[in-house]
Amino acid sequence: MADRHEVEPIVERAVTQVLQSHLTQMREDLVRRVLAELPQDLGASSAVETGGANTADLLRVVTAIQAGTTQKEILRALLEGLGHYSGRTALFVIKGGAASGWQGRGFEDNDGVKEFVLDTSRGLPERVLQERAAFSGQIIDMDPRFVDHFGGPADEQILMLPLVLKDKVAALVYVDCGLDASRRLDSAALELLTVSTSAWLELTSMRKQAPREGAGFADSPAPPPPAQTTSSFSDPFAGHAPRHAAAAAAPAHAYEPADVAAPVSAM
Repeated sequence: MADRHEVEPIVERAVTQVLQSHLTQMREDLVRRVLAELPQDLGASSAVETGGANTADLLRVVTAIQAGTTQKEILRALLEGLGHYSGRTALFVIKGGAASGWQGRGFEDNDGVKEFVLDTSRGLPERVLQERAAFSGQIIDMDPRFVDHFGGPADEQILMLPLVLKDKVAALVYVDCGLDASRRLDSAALELLTVSTSAWLELTSMRKQAPREGAGFADSPAPPPPAQTTSSFSDPFAGHAPRHAAAAAAPAHAYEPADVAAPVSAM
C-alpha cells in the first residue's frame, strides 16, 4: 500500500489542475447566474435612471470586477463600477465594531473618506449591519458627522449595502446621487454589483485555499476572513488604519458586526 506521503502530492496536483481548468467556466457561470437575477426591464429602467446605462453596460462592469486577480483590484473595480449607477460611493471596512473608511469615489474630498470612522450604532448603517441586507433611506439616516464633512446628496436619498463574505458583513458600501439632482440611483444594479463582488471574492478564495503546486495559484491573494472562525481568508483591507480612528471611533453598542481581522492597508 502506497505511503500517505507519496500519495498526498499526487492528490494535491490533481486537485490544483482541476480547479485551474474549471476557473474560467466558474467565472462564466457566475456571470450568467447573476444576470439571470436581473428584472426583465432592468435595461430600460437603467437607461432612464442613469442616463443611458443598460444591461450590456452592467455586463461590462461585472466582467471588469471579475477581471481582478487580487482583492484590491476587485474592490477598486467595484467602486468604479458603482459610479456608473450613482454619483458618490464609499466603502467602509468593519473592524471591532467600527466602520473605517477605505476608499471613496465622487466626493470633493475622496481622501477624507480614508480618514473617516462611521458611527454604526444608529440609523441606516446599524440596520444594514444587523439585517445584512441593502436598505435605502434619507441622508438624515446617516451619521451626522459624515454629512457635516462631506455634505448630503442633492435629492436627500441614500443607499447602503453590505459586502458579505462567509455570511459576515466585511464592509459597508454607501452610495448617493451626488450633487446632480437629475441623477437617480439604480438600486437594482448597485445591489447586483455588490452581491456579485462578494461571490467573486469567495470564488477566488477557493482557488487560493486549494492545494497548490508551483506558482500557478501563488499570484492571487485570498479575500477577507470572517470573524470568529479559523478560515484562511486573508484581509483585502489589511494595512489601512485611519490616523483618526482612535479619536473618532464609533460608540460601542449591542451589535458587534463581522470583524475582518488585521489592520487595513492604504490603497
